[in-house]
Amino acid sequence: MMGCGGNKADENSFVIKGKLTDTKKDSIYLKELTVKEMVSIDSSVVSEEGEFYFKVKPKEIGFYILKLKKNNFLTLLINKGETVEIIADAKQLLKTYIISGSKGSELIKELNDHLQANYTKVDSLSRIYNDSKGSTDILKIKASLDSTYKEIFFDQKNFLKNFIDKNAGSLACLIAIYQQFGRELLFNVNDKTDFAYFEKLDKALITAYPDNQHSQDLHKRVAEIKRMEAEKQLAENKLDVGFKAPDFKLETPDGKSVSLSSFKGKFVLIDFWASWCAPCRQENPKMIKLYKQYKDKDFTILGVSLDRDKDSWINAIKTDKLIWTQISDLKYWDSPVAKLYNVRTIPYSILIDKEGKILAKGLRGEKLAEKIKEVVK
Repeated sequence: MMGCGGNKADENSFVIKGKLTDTKKDSIYLKELTVKEMVSIDSSVVSEEGEFYFKVKPKEIGFYILKLKKNNFLTLLINKGETVEIIADAKQLLKTYIISGSKGSELIKELNDHLQANYTKVDSLSRIYNDSKGSTDILKIKASLDSTYKEIFFDQKNFLKNFIDKNAGSLACLIAIYQQFGRELLFNVNDKTDFAYFEKLDKALITAYPDNQHSQDLHKRVAEIKRMEAEKQLAENKLDVGFKAPDFKLETPDGKSVSLSSFKGKFVLIDFWASWCAPCRQENPKMIKLYKQYKDKDFTILGVSLDRDKDSWINAIKTDKLIWTQISDLKYWDSPVAKLYNVRTIPYSILIDKEGKILAKGLRGEKLAEKIKEVVK
């Protein structure tokens, strides 16, 4: 292949050349990572000397997966005209590879190296925790380890922010902006500070690569998020203090339909919660105290659950001894009522007056107790 095709890239192609150790004629695969799927490009057999070679004529700069086995692969970012050279141990490509000839792929390696270093730190925390099981100080040790984990998490996030600031014009930043640490995304589109990085990257990439599928995909996502945020803000504006609370109707555990408007003439605290929500369950004793304190003064609570399992919902009501009206459609976050009230996190409460107008929203704890005392008085 090297003799027939030449071992260097030209203006319309790229070349990947590799030298692997600890391999015996393994099959190696090259796949393209498009915005919709992974597409097989080519495959080869590593030579007796550990060498392999690919020559590809791509439509545009793109992401590629170089894979030996399912969990043994590299992610590359390659453009036309690049001759990429890779040296690695075939048994663990990701941890051992050295790469040259491709600026984008080198940036991805920089991202990977920092991530792997932080994962190594997390592994050491896990070992400390396992070794400490049975210790009388386990709670104190766990608290310290949790604190250290947060430091590692934010180190990774700050590294990615600096990486994007420095390399915003590179498609490699897409790997950074979508990177996870454990099971958690490092950049949250619902966080304004994080979303600013999506916007910054979108602006840079759509300028640098206006016709590229990856920059166009990010551009569409950012535009859609902005559209949805505008809709949410419009809905939120209609829920401002002084506006009439939108009416709705849901069923109690025994199947009886109850509407918000049926409580007209009372102060109503709409309490969005769920059996699976630990902070909600912790808040319930305070809610019981408020209910008992003001239930004879034209005040009540209407519990709206975001559960999806009826038995769990009913058991939570019984366990926590919730004695006010409880309703739900058991649709979890897809509940139309949660969307109607723009509920993004729970517990979440909305206090309305006897005429159904909004008095306050999003209050908890002492602030909620003070507000109820004020309006009922």
